[in-house]
Amino acid sequence: MKKKGLITLNNPQLICTVSFGALIILLLSFSACNTNGLIEKSGGDDQIRYGEYIVENNIWNIQAAKSKWAQTVFFDTINGSMGWRWDFSSEPNQIDSFIPKTYPQIIFGKKPYKKYQTTTTAKLPIELPSAKFSIEYEYSAKATGVYNTSTDITFTDSKNPVESNIMAKLMIWIDCQDMPFFKSKEFTQATIGGIHYKVMVDKEHNWTDGKWIAIAMLAEKFPSSGIMDLTEYINYFLSQGALKPEWYLSSIEIGSEVSSGKGEARFKKFIVHN
Repeated sequence: MKKKGLITLNNPQLICTVSFGALIILLLSFSACNTNGLIEKSGGDDQIRYGEYIVENNIWNIQAAKSKWAQTVFFDTINGSMGWRWDFSSEPNQIDSFIPKTYPQIIFGKKPYKKYQTTTTAKLPIELPSAKFSIEYEYSAKATGVYNTSTDITFTDSKNPVESNIMAKLMIWIDCQDMPFFKSKEFTQATIGGIHYKVMVDKEHNWTDGKWIAIAMLAEKFPSSGIMDLTEYINYFLSQGALKPEWYLSSIEIGSEVSSGKGEARFKKFIVHN
C-alpha cells in the first residue's frame, strides 16, 4: 500500500519538503521534483502544497470503481500550471448511471472535514458580507469518457468548521463531457458575469456529509479563460435566500468528477484574488 504524503514547496525551484506522518525528508530535484520542475503524486489523497493552495489526489468514492484505475496530480514549479491525469478506461459508460469515483482538485481555504485540520490561507474562512474574491483562470482538458470540472465552494455556520457546520455548497460546472446534470423538479435561469446558467437549488439535499443546500450551475458556454467574480455569485444567491449573511465562506475548491475514460485537466493559471 502506498503511503499518503504531502509535498510542501518552500523554494519551488530548489527543494521539496515531503511529509509522511512525522517524517520530513528534504529532497533535491531527483525525486518528486524532477529536472523539469514537475511534481507529481499518484497515491490516494496525496497532496502537493504550493503557497496558499493544495492540489489533492482526492479519491473519495474510489470503492465505486470496478476495474483497474490510475490517477495523478501535478504541479509545475516553473510555469505554475497544475492539474491531474486519470485512467478509468475500463469503467463502463452506461446511460444515466454515471457515478463519480474521484475528485482530483485544487483547494484554497478550509475544507470543513476533520482530516483537514487547518486552512491553506489566512484569508478563509471569512464572514460572507466581507467575502470579496475572484478567480483568475486558464483551463484546458482533453479526455475520453465521462467527467466534469466544477467548483465546490463551501459555506458554513462556523469559522472553524467540520462536517456538521456545512450549510451550502456552490457547484459551478465549467466543463462537462457526458456527465448528467443534477435532476430537479424545478430549474431556474440566471445570468451572472455575462454567462447564462441553468440553476438548481436543492434546499433538502442529503449527502454522505449531512444535509445542506446544494446550488448547482450549468453554463450554456463557459469561457476557457478569464476572471470569475465570486462576489457576484454570492450576492446573487444571498438575494435569492439560498445563502445567509451570517454564514462564512470556508473554502474555494475546483476539481473534476471522474467517472470513466482517460484524460487530463490542466489549469495553466489558477489564482484566487482578494
